[in-house]
Amino acid sequence: FGNIFHLSAQKVYEYLMQLTGDHIIGISHYDLLKNNIEIERIVDTAFKRELFQIKAPSRRLPPLDGLQLINREVIIRYIRQLLETDKRLTPFTILGLEKEISMPLAIRVNDHTADAQDTHETTLKIGGYIDRLDSVVDPETGEERIRVIDYKTGAYHIKPLADVDAIFDPENIKEHSDYFLQAFLYSHIIRRETDTAVSPALLFIQHAGTDDYDPTLKLGKERVRDIATEAPRFMKLLNETISDIFNADITFMPTNDMKRCHTCPYATLCGR
Repeated sequence: FGNIFHLSAQKVYEYLMQLTGDHIIGISHYDLLKNNIEIERIVDTAFKRELFQIKAPSRRLPPLDGLQLINREVIIRYIRQLLETDKRLTPFTILGLEKEISMPLAIRVNDHTADAQDTHETTLKIGGYIDRLDSVVDPETGEERIRVIDYKTGAYHIKPLADVDAIFDPENIKEHSDYFLQAFLYSHIIRRETDTAVSPALLFIQHAGTDDYDPTLKLGKERVRDIATEAPRFMKLLNETISDIFNADITFMPTNDMKRCHTCPYATLCGR
């Protein structure tokens, strides 16, 4: 479901940019999608690719079962909701869709092991894919900022974390601190390449219907309008965390929270 929505959101904006030859999305763009026909075509293409692995445009969408038909209608509704939410921010500029990013990260390996001679530095590659990178004018400050947006289709209503340290506290995994980790990392990678403020954002499509909806993440009561203010502490803790992963004296142990095992991608390896 999530993959089909993500691909549909990507393709709908690629369609709009292709029609106009412009990455600046204005209010007139949305007039091109007043009816559902083009949105349905895009969603059906996403179904073909993600559900049936059909890449040929000429191939028809195979018959869908009852649940798939329901999911199709929900995704179409979600795409229209996304467009209505974005419409309030026009004009804005699309800087990237499903954009791959990375950066080198130097860490100390075995820095605190008993055998000091085994300590050395290594450089890793860290990064991922940004669902959407755009540039908007902040309605509150009137200033331009870049948003690193990750789409979320779940019903979860994310709560602000207290501070950067809370992202690395295992107790906050229930508050989806991993979402914060990903969004902060991607935002920092982008911020290294620009002088413009960069903000991490999680766009929960089910909660995006209100007029004042802003997907920008918060620490405490404040929105993170520029990751640069939080980056030094964030990168220090990230470096320490990854260094611990590579530390031979720190044993990998299974979690005591069995609820995590239900969605853990490594459950088959662990055997629990």
